[in-house]
Amino acid sequence: MTENARLPQLLSRQVEKATTPDKGLDIHRLLDLVSAAYEDHERDRRRTDRANALMAEELEDALSAIELQNIRFKAALDNMPQGLCLFDRRGKMAVCNPRFQAMYDIPDADCRPGNSLAQLLGASRALTTASEIERRMLISEHVQMGEGTTSTLEQNWPDGRKIVIQRTGIADGGYLDTIADVTESRKATAQIAHLARHDALTSLPNRVLLRERMQEIVRNAQRGDQCAIMCLDLDRFKLVNDTLGHPIGDALLVMVAERLKAELRSNDVVARLGGDEFAIIQQHVRNIAEPGKLASRIIKSISKPYVIEGHKIQIGTSIGIEVVFVNNLDSDLALRNADMALYDAKTHGRGTYRLYSSEMHDVATQRRLLENDLRDAFAKNQFIVHYQPQYDTNQNDIIGFEALVRWEHPVRGRIPPNQFIPVCEEMGLIDELGKIVLKTACTDAGGWPDHIGIAVNLSPVQFRSRNLPTLIREAVEAAGLSPNRLELEITESVMLEDFTAVLDQLRSIKRLGCQVSLDDFGTGYSSLSYIRHFPFDRIKIDQSFVRDLADTSDSLAIIRAVVGLCGSLNIKSTAEGVETLQQLEILCREQCDSVQGYLFSEPIPLKQTYELLDIPVRRKGRKAAA
Repeated sequence: MTENARLPQLLSRQVEKATTPDKGLDIHRLLDLVSAAYEDHERDRRRTDRANALMAEELEDALSAIELQNIRFKAALDNMPQGLCLFDRRGKMAVCNPRFQAMYDIPDADCRPGNSLAQLLGASRALTTASEIERRMLISEHVQMGEGTTSTLEQNWPDGRKIVIQRTGIADGGYLDTIADVTESRKATAQIAHLARHDALTSLPNRVLLRERMQEIVRNAQRGDQCAIMCLDLDRFKLVNDTLGHPIGDALLVMVAERLKAELRSNDVVARLGGDEFAIIQQHVRNIAEPGKLASRIIKSISKPYVIEGHKIQIGTSIGIEVVFVNNLDSDLALRNADMALYDAKTHGRGTYRLYSSEMHDVATQRRLLENDLRDAFAKNQFIVHYQPQYDTNQNDIIGFEALVRWEHPVRGRIPPNQFIPVCEEMGLIDELGKIVLKTACTDAGGWPDHIGIAVNLSPVQFRSRNLPTLIREAVEAAGLSPNRLELEITESVMLEDFTAVLDQLRSIKRLGCQVSLDDFGTGYSSLSYIRHFPFDRIKIDQSFVRDLADTSDSLAIIRAVVGLCGSLNIKSTAEGVETLQQLEILCREQCDSVQGYLFSEPIPLKQTYELLDIPVRRKGRKAAA
């Protein structure tokens, strides 16, 4: 019933309520009832209008939320890094995102809802570069993945990409495929795994992978199988780093790694342990001679010159070897023993190899004790300087002394220089020792007559600090010594340092007024070249030639040539290690300018130098006090 149809009935009821039997119709009562009825009706209308408005707003909000949700879903679908394709229970595509289409490179006309997966993949242009057999296999693998369950497939696509496909079943019987390109992540994972087990500079195995290879060798060992563990480091490599810089040093290490690999068989292993240290595993060693042959080839190969950015570089290597039965291989012990053998090789002149023996453990223990004692020696001032006189062969008189350091150990007694000086060099203490000897020698020489010179040996290491001329100037000034009385002796190995920097320092030393001599002449690489580049004041003939002077014609010929060269270039000549009268007579006959050796005197304390020079005690005291 409409609202208008209900009004007469409502009015009739209100008339009845306003009429009484005794008074009849009460007009005022009727008007009040009608007014109240209209007010109720208005309230109901307004209430209905508000309800309708709210319903309309809620419906509008609901529709907006659905639309917004759809927009967000589409944005997420379109921007997913993975390809996504949804199939219904009939295996027909319901929806796929642009990434799926792009990864497979499917034309728009073929990428439509209702197509099967086989149809989609058959239209893929990303798989067309593969052979027909490979293409069919890739499609078949994907299509035949299990439906209704979660399964994963990894494929190598013909363009080099690695693709992971994951299928997930859904409730209505369909399935969802997600396709991810994992090429870069696989590369990154492989790179991380490689870096964890390989040296970043040379790409050789590092210590971690070396141990794993040792464990693998043990697992695959056969009865009686032997292997050799070698430890090696590079001789004079630190010199290259310090003088030419780390980039040159790094390039050198890469070249060394290539040379090492070239000397090994395919089943051998070479690893870089750090710095200039390398290790080698030589497998299937049949006899003790095989590791020695390999070590000799490596030493020869590494010692060949290198040319890097215009620099000609000469280094060497020393090798320690431990040969063990594979069944008994303990990686830590084998490396430790090979390292001990390496140290033994280095103490025997470098550029050689040594096989481990049990005696080397005692040597290593003594070495550690020696290192500890050396530190105490510097702290407790246990070093003293002795002096060996040098005689002029024409005047038959002393013309100077060579300063030689000695170590007076409180328990072991006097320790020879050839035992502790190399250790000082390796420990980085030779610079400090050199300062002690230089300062002491200059001070002591101040007590000698003015015509007596003092010769001090310089280590190649001392040139690396680049402040050697300053130290020398300070030493002669503090001692009040005339610079021309100080002679600095260098060996040819000094010239193997940064040649230009060494020459600059030598020229600065000459400008101070000091003398410079070339020691151990003839035992190095390019003596004549060095003499041409720098005006040495003296050349000292190595004692090895003097020792054989009476026995071989070769030594005499060499000494004759050196003395003649010195005479032509106005350079003084001195022969070292003279021990017999016959040697002295030959040297005098060949007109060698001066000599020194045990024939005349061993190195002696300062006090005995005064006795040789016949200096009164009072003069010595006056000079010392001055």
